[in-house]
Amino acid sequence: MARDKAKDDKYFNCSQAYELNYVASLYSEEQKVLDFLKKKCADGTIKYFKHIQVYELIKKELGYPIPV
Repeated sequence: MARDKAKDDKYFNCSQAYELNYVASLYSEEQKVLDFLKKKCADGTIKYFKHIQVYELIKKELGYPIPV
């Protein structure tokens, strides 16, 4: 699945399960990314992140490339 680049500048919404599932589905290690997102939402790290910032954090901390 390709990412929706129109969302890159929109804020990521931790309270919406579909947001977590959508981003996780962009990666081959979907469950690992989903767990990572849940953790970062719970500790407030990505509370005010835009989608592109979430992808960049995944790349930095998990080493997965930003989806195209």
